[in-house]
Amino acid sequence: MQDMNWDDLRYLIALYRQGSFAAASRELGQDETTIARRIRRLEASLSTHLLLRDNTGRQRLTELGQKLVTHALRMETETRQMTEILGADRDMITGTVRLTAVPVVTDRILTQAFVGFQNIHPAITIELIPESRNLSLTTREADLALRLGPPKTGGSDILAQRIGWLEFGLYQSAANPHQTDTQSRWIMYEPSHAHLEQANWMLGQSDLKSASGLKVADLNTAIEAVANGLGQSLLPIAACKTDVRLRRIKAAGGQDLPKRPVWLLSHKHQSHLHAIQAVKHWLSQLDWGGLSPPPDIANHS
Repeated sequence: MQDMNWDDLRYLIALYRQGSFAAASRELGQDETTIARRIRRLEASLSTHLLLRDNTGRQRLTELGQKLVTHALRMETETRQMTEILGADRDMITGTVRLTAVPVVTDRILTQAFVGFQNIHPAITIELIPESRNLSLTTREADLALRLGPPKTGGSDILAQRIGWLEFGLYQSAANPHQTDTQSRWIMYEPSHAHLEQANWMLGQSDLKSASGLKVADLNTAIEAVANGLGQSLLPIAACKTDVRLRRIKAAGGQDLPKRPVWLLSHKHQSHLHAIQAVKHWLSQLDWGGLSPPPDIANHS
């Protein structure tokens, strides 16, 4: 058995996390050939195979490969902790935290709030991962996840904390202060997203005549559609309150509008890391709702 190059483990971990050479290549910023070569070198140093190809043609870890990755992930956590200890000598928290959330949260809430965090923790780097699918904390695809609902996977290894409510408001385009027939039409969700709280509420307010003819699958698209005067929709207040293209109005009859819980998920084996604790504290202090009422402009649709 040759001496193992510990740096080669990074490539095996990335392949384990991402599930394919192409995705691992994007994570590491290396081409697929380099990743395959480094893993082959690791196999040669251990005199064993760490990968096998399944019936679908995908590369899977062997039993030994799984055990090796489990230990490698622990080493990765320990390395991050050592980095924090070195940072403590300089009286600052250091480290990199991978944070995932749906695109509307990363693009329109977290990026706006990041300056405040950076002023307090200049040595912490946050890698924002806008992703609608649920990334795995168990395989360390991300360190922290913000979800608009309680976790359904991960078991006892996942720590879940509800840190707020994403409150919704009714919005139209600010381009025309007077409501038009087009602006009063509802921008709805396509069928696979009709179960969402905001979609259900709008479904109860609209009919075929009041629908805009445009259906969307995510909040970012809904925001852009409203901003361009294509209709009205329920949008997250925290994501829209600084967008001058939008005008918040009152719902007819002063109805209560839906809100969605914001859950912060982390892995219990990393919860002690100071950088992760700092990011969790920052996220728990953010304003996820809207503290001010809308202007006294009623929706007459």
